[in-house]
Amino acid sequence: MSRDYLFRYFYRWVSTMKNAHVCHDKNIVCFCNDKYHAHIIFYKEFNMMELSIEDKWTEKNVFYLHFEMMDILSTRKNILSFFQFLKDENHHNKVNSSLKLSSLKILICCTSGLTSHYYASLMQQAQQNIIVDAYPIMNVEDVANDYDIILLAPQVAYMYPNLKRKFGKKVMEVEALDFATGNVNHTLESIFV
Repeated sequence: MSRDYLFRYFYRWVSTMKNAHVCHDKNIVCFCNDKYHAHIIFYKEFNMMELSIEDKWTEKNVFYLHFEMMDILSTRKNILSFFQFLKDENHHNKVNSSLKLSSLKILICCTSGLTSHYYASLMQQAQQNIIVDAYPIMNVEDVANDYDIILLAPQVAYMYPNLKRKFGKKVMEVEALDFATGNVNHTLESIFV
């Protein structure tokens, strides 16, 4: 499937939604409600999307995710997490102190390692008795055997089937909503479900 097709498909889908405010010359689609100012920016030249939600009262960014559109399924999943956040009024990011993960080594991968590094630091703060590292996805095969769990950020979720075949059950996906909101507690709990 061509990248141009993905861009056109998702831009058309998002820009024709109810309550979408479109700035066509900048490829920005905004969705606002009483609590949030949200926007999706399409970067056609890079085949990328940036999803961002700001709390109007605190002026803090409460949801952020950027990714390259590689396939329909992972792109759709990321966009749906954006709308799920806007729709849901109960956003919790409590750290479950009863969760005890001793000496577990976790690797988080994204495209370049930058956003996964931030998520890894949040996980490390939440559970200090584990080791959490972040690497670009291109390095995963070099270090995979050194880790108990390999978490794929939403930006590289399209690689899940191939990596699952290579490394088995230790490969998991971080839910887009958890990654975009920093909900590391839910990610940690999902490792043991």
